[in-house]
Amino acid sequence: MSASSPSRVRPARALPAARVQPALALSATTATRVAADLRRRILAGELRPGQRLKLDELATLCEVSHMPVREALRELEGEGVLDVQPHRGATIRGVDARFVRNFYDLRGAIEGMLSGRCAERIDDDGLRALREAARDVEAAAARSSAGGIVAANRRFHDLINAAADNPEALRTLERGRVLADALRLRFGYGSGRVDAILAEHAELVRAIGRRDAGRAAAIAQRHCLRARDDMLARMGEPATRRDAAAS
Repeated sequence: MSASSPSRVRPARALPAARVQPALALSATTATRVAADLRRRILAGELRPGQRLKLDELATLCEVSHMPVREALRELEGEGVLDVQPHRGATIRGVDARFVRNFYDLRGAIEGMLSGRCAERIDDDGLRALREAARDVEAAAARSSAGGIVAANRRFHDLINAAADNPEALRTLERGRVLADALRLRFGYGSGRVDAILAEHAELVRAIGRRDAGRAAAIAQRHCLRARDDMLARMGEPATRRDAAAS
């Protein structure tokens, strides 16, 4: 397969949600493992936006004491996943069309900048890894696996963002990302969107490989905005509101 022209996969229908069951790292601290478990449950739809999380119930659910649960909740609050109120516990942040617009608009601006920086900084080993990551997205698409596409797509963009070497931007990108991934797993991809993702990834890899920072930035931002519009469509958001948000 040519690195600059990955094979196209044309799904016959929109992809629905998929089960997500990543394993927890045995070497992680208890609080980190609890946070990972809560992320998994949010991604799997076991815990839903707007749901209140009670300390006693979470401790029982995760089979741990209160202390690691408190630490895990603070970690998720810092990621923008939870709203925590003193004496009232934690609530998974509500997600709606406004959240989707704001998340993807911010992501588009930041990932555009990072993709441009990546084109300037990435080395040959990084390019090989990026092309391999693009093929992983293709493989998940060939399996019609929404969960696999979400995971592979995250790895693909993580490689680009890491190559840009901007930790402050990466911290901002992580805010709300679990909730956005949970929405994607819940609603899936619209018809034709997966094929568009593969084409946009191929275009982005070519721009980065040519060290064309301006084009890479423009492609990445457009990629995010198209993801935004697809998500809004899957949520049943009226087209007029999507168009107004994009103007």
